[in-house]
Amino acid sequence: MKAVIMAGGKGTRLRPLTMQTPKPMVPLLNRPCMEYIIELLKKHNITDIAVTVQYLPEVIRDYFGNGSAFGVNLHYFEETEPLGTAGSVRNASSFLDETFIVISGDALTDFNLDDAIAFHRERESIATIVLTEVDSPLEYGVVMTDQEGRITRFLEKPNWSEVFSDTVNTGIYILEPDIFELIPAKQVYDFSMQLFPQLLEKHAPLFGYIAEGYWSDIGNLQQYRETQFDMLDHKVQVHIAANEIAPGIFVENHTTLTDRVTYIGPVYIGAHSTISPGTVLGEYSIIGSSNQILQGTHIERTILWDNNQIGPDCDLQSALVCDRNLIGQRTRMQENAVIGSGCTLGPEVTVKSNVKLWPNKVILPSSKVHTSIIWGEQTMHQLFRGKGVYGIPNSEMTPEFAGKLAAAFGSILSPTTTVGLCSSTHPFASMMKFAFAAGLQAAGIHVLDLGTGTTAVCRNSVQTMQLNGAVHMRMIDVHGQDHLLIELLDSQGLPLAKSLERKIENAFWQEDFIRGPVNQIGEYRQYNYAETDYLQKLVKDLSSIGVLPHPVFAVLQYDPHDHGSFIERFASQILGHRIILHHNGTNPHDKELIDTVMHTNADFGIQLGRNGQGLLLVLRDGTQIAEEQLLAVKILAASKLKKSIRLGVPVSAPQIIESLVLDSPLSLVRTKENNRALLESSRGFLFSPLLDDIYAVSLIIQAMMTESISLEELLSQIPYFYTAKEVIPCAWHEKGSMMRQILKATKHQATELIDGIKVMTEEGWVIILPDHDEPLFRVIAHASSETNAERMISNYCNQLVRTNSPLRK
Repeated sequence: MKAVIMAGGKGTRLRPLTMQTPKPMVPLLNRPCMEYIIELLKKHNITDIAVTVQYLPEVIRDYFGNGSAFGVNLHYFEETEPLGTAGSVRNASSFLDETFIVISGDALTDFNLDDAIAFHRERESIATIVLTEVDSPLEYGVVMTDQEGRITRFLEKPNWSEVFSDTVNTGIYILEPDIFELIPAKQVYDFSMQLFPQLLEKHAPLFGYIAEGYWSDIGNLQQYRETQFDMLDHKVQVHIAANEIAPGIFVENHTTLTDRVTYIGPVYIGAHSTISPGTVLGEYSIIGSSNQILQGTHIERTILWDNNQIGPDCDLQSALVCDRNLIGQRTRMQENAVIGSGCTLGPEVTVKSNVKLWPNKVILPSSKVHTSIIWGEQTMHQLFRGKGVYGIPNSEMTPEFAGKLAAAFGSILSPTTTVGLCSSTHPFASMMKFAFAAGLQAAGIHVLDLGTGTTAVCRNSVQTMQLNGAVHMRMIDVHGQDHLLIELLDSQGLPLAKSLERKIENAFWQEDFIRGPVNQIGEYRQYNYAETDYLQKLVKDLSSIGVLPHPVFAVLQYDPHDHGSFIERFASQILGHRIILHHNGTNPHDKELIDTVMHTNADFGIQLGRNGQGLLLVLRDGTQIAEEQLLAVKILAASKLKKSIRLGVPVSAPQIIESLVLDSPLSLVRTKENNRALLESSRGFLFSPLLDDIYAVSLIIQAMMTESISLEELLSQIPYFYTAKEVIPCAWHEKGSMMRQILKATKHQATELIDGIKVMTEEGWVIILPDHDEPLFRVIAHASSETNAERMISNYCNQLVRTNSPLRK
């Protein structure tokens, strides 16, 4: 059998390690990652190997040559332009004239390839994907298989609600040459995104083999470190090219150990390195070749490449130092500091946590380096979460952060495009808007300041003014504490697609920004009519369907410090003058609204929360309309428009909502829970009544007035249903395995996998949704009776608890 090693990746998330080194050549315990892959193939008697190269190919060729020194035959196939994963293998098709295996040169594994090949041949598969189980599948392609191993579904880099399994694509494939008939020559073409879905659609024999053993995709600096620590802990069965002279102390040949050095294993020391007396090498210290470490230095959980000189009395804690660096005496490197190749650090320098220095930088003596030089990477947590980008004001969310995020956003836009900026009336949100504007302008992006407004106002401006995107900033409550939320919108006014979020995240962490010449910075303009435009469009839309001249009598409660004047204009222009405007400082209470409604004998009460959202309706007797019933009445009111339009509704919406539109031209489309999916699926609406409560209130009152009925009578048109809800906490790393276990337990039941796992029963349905932002599951059951809903939710919550190992303990 032949093999293909894919070795063309740039490894941008590993920068600055990969600035001068292709990703497959990044060292693991002082040997290139790709060398371990060659050893694995050779172990399984696969010695005829194609190597696809594209980024710094000469580095790979110079090291491995024709492969004879490693006991294999290497044949190189170079891409002049990136061709994608499948396209790069197609480029080597002249060599691949029999069954072959594809494997990445930048991952580490000890899988038994013979077992995978035998599985492939037994199934007579055209393509077999080697799978493995991981704790957090978000960065991988999730693959679902049936009992025979036939692949039934792909999800490339899913959200948590799409994680139906913890079984992921390792990038190891066993393929037949027939697949080249489906891959176009000299075109960008991808295995996971194009070829495999095409095979699935054609019902071709496409299988997944779940391998046992170790696998690590070395995609970021944290994983790069942990992979080597795993090697020292013998978690992966690979050859360590050093002598274990004492338990956990690995030393290569041609290295002399001196007296009075403290070794706290596991430790790895490369050839020709000198460790001076008085040095402490703490646990997980990995020293490459030809390093000189002078007396009194303390190194722990730190990786050094080759040819570094570390001065006396230095302290390196969880740092990563590339090759050919000169580190002055008494220098301190804090956790996750990364030093690129060829840097010079003067004496008594302090490199703070998470700072990265790009290659060939010079740091003056006694400097304290707080931020990355040229490019940098902060902690590798997820930047975008379910709601957007958010954090604690003046702690996580600072003007510096806003400027950097703006530069990352600008990096995915074309120069001279225009982005709208809008914020709530909160002073901190307004301040951060100006910081964001500066970051965009520095990237050459024009800024149109839309002033203050809700997200719906901002979205409307994007559409009516044909902007290339927009940013909205507002305060939200997270566990009782104010956080700043930054929402990024595309040229349609929709939340950004996940692919664009990932591009922005990559640019943010790498600080790979475009900084234009000073005479080409973006322009800044103000536009003060965004709210007016929104209200005028709303008035026009409602008048076109016949607003009656006698509005109902209602109480509207709101926060005057959050878009207060805008809500007052809305009440005057849209709701009419028989509205009591009521507020209570910055924290309107439900009870005060109920008391006011009952005291004034109003028809009903309305409460609008921050951003014109968080709608609460109170009946004249003080009854609050429940959340699910409120969703139903919004849909019912939309159906009264008598327009042939389409509305996206979340998959968790009550099961009775379809019955509400049977006599209406309105059609409903069940979608994922996220706002982008809801908006994309809606057509013909001025605004989405499910995401814009100001518009929803207008539609509800319009429906009441059109039919001359009360809110109680409108609600009576909704069939009875009952909703039960529970929250089940879990560890982050347990989410994928829990989803897989639930899916396995429900394999004989009718299910939908639009978002989470929705299980249909005779009594109703239950949906199990992993939360995007928190380590928990939301479980929602809908049924025609309280007893049935509570029984269903109890059953599935118990199943979740049983599959959650931390809870079992």
